Amino acid sequence: MRKHRRAAERRTRKVRDGVYSFAGAGIVIRTMIEAPEGLVIFDTGDDYEDGERALAEFRKISDKPVAAIIYSHNHYSHGTKPFLEGRENVPVIGHPLVNQHIEELTTGFATGGDFPEAMPVLTARFMGQFGSLLPENGPDSGFAATIPVGKPKGTVLANTFVQNGEWRDVAGLKMQFFTEHFSDSEDTLSVWIPSLELALNNFLWPSLPNFYTLRGDVWRAPQSWRAGLRVLRDLNATYLVNTHALPLAGKEKVADALDGYMGAIGFMIDQTMRGINKGLGPDDLREFVRLPKSLSSCEYNADIYGEFSYFPPHIYNHIFGWFDGDAARIHKLPPAEQARRVIAGFGGADRVSAQCKEALASGEVLWALQLADWLVQGAPGAASNKLKADALREFAYRAPGTIARHFALTQALALEGKINPPVAVQPTVQEILSSEPGRYVNFQRVRLDPAKAGEHAANLRVVFDEKGGTFALAIKHGVAEFMADDAAKRLKADAELHLSPRTWAELYTGAITLAGGLDSGVIKTDNRAAAERIWSWFDEPPTQKA
Repeated sequence: MRKHRRAAERRTRKVRDGVYSFAGAGIVIRTMIEAPEGLVIFDTGDDYEDGERALAEFRKISDKPVAAIIYSHNHYSHGTKPFLEGRENVPVIGHPLVNQHIEELTTGFATGGDFPEAMPVLTARFMGQFGSLLPENGPDSGFAATIPVGKPKGTVLANTFVQNGEWRDVAGLKMQFFTEHFSDSEDTLSVWIPSLELALNNFLWPSLPNFYTLRGDVWRAPQSWRAGLRVLRDLNATYLVNTHALPLAGKEKVADALDGYMGAIGFMIDQTMRGINKGLGPDDLREFVRLPKSLSSCEYNADIYGEFSYFPPHIYNHIFGWFDGDAARIHKLPPAEQARRVIAGFGGADRVSAQCKEALASGEVLWALQLADWLVQGAPGAASNKLKADALREFAYRAPGTIARHFALTQALALEGKINPPVAVQPTVQEILSSEPGRYVNFQRVRLDPAKAGEHAANLRVVFDEKGGTFALAIKHGVAEFMADDAAKRLKADAELHLSPRTWAELYTGAITLAGGLDSGVIKTDNRAAAERIWSWFDEPPTQKA
């Protein structure tokens, strides 16, 4: 079996004199550099406790004060507070976009990109990808790439921003920063410290680059990822510290790792384009684009997180969308209707069930899973759920990558009724309060039920106390248009709600109802009948605690 460079054992590794990386405690590796004026920390962790763990490890080596924090990108800015307690005016260095991305993560674990309204479902899928609902032990447990949810954040916004190619003195060390290219986030920052022959980065991972996450996310450009690796390679570093992969020492080792990783990305891009220009569709590309042995055998090109076969169809869909060019597929029967007809063609649900069991017994897991999926859709019931759960579990146990494993096991346990994964993870009151005031008034518009609104037209104005702002939802043709500030004030409103930002957050999350808020006086209106009528056109929020 290939020796993967994922950090499994929890310990601190010496990279070179004065440079130490703490790995094995979560998905991120934290690095400490002993600079002339104090400690420089590269990435801090997933949450407050994660930051505390890393700091405790580093304190076994040095008691120098923390002189600077550097973020490789926004994902691992959440363990910073423990490093800065008792310290003021410490530079927290990041990409010019890093704070924007941190602030977009006030709810959930995904920005939503162009559609932040989708964050509730993106967050639920995040939980599936990282095994958040799986047991801690046993065959159905999560493995390696797991992230707990719900822990207090220790996030600190960056206060020092660097440009591409900029040189800066940091705690007595001359550093160069690179911001032009990005890996899994547009705020990716790489660092070069020539006096230490050391580069720090988030481009080399212990597995294939995860251009497409099954949970969904913003577009990750493979060309940019490859270009960022090229910048690192051309530095000719002796030491390479990575956000996810274990650190490397030795010019030849560093160069070989970067060349092999770049090669896999280049092969994937070029052969996907070659296949597309041959007229191949997304499903065909899965089989057509396969890494040659010279690249698949490279230590960092393993399918242990995402899997290579996801990426060519993802690029195809980015270029062309869902249509694969076959006109027969422009319109299809609904999946449940397809399943019913397939089952009938097989001779009924019992025949399909028997074939599914035979396929599982003979190790034909993918075929068994397809049969079980038809049964769940076309002949729903406990027996069908059990068969699909069995097939998903066998699929998970064979999956090379953790992402597929975690999704499959989560769905298997849900089909068996052992867990109840959320379809969408709604924001909490506190998360709403930490965001821009009108953000969730805007998001209220996607809860409008056009069947309830019908052809009615009405305007609802929302005025926050404490100078929180004025916003409005103008409803017409089953669409709610969001307005803010002067536009909202000029609108002729059928009803106006006056409430505090906290009360709005409680209303949005379902902690209170509109009627309850009006009765108690925490919400005031100039026209209760109109306000309640308009509010009734929106989906009710799920009830949850603040």
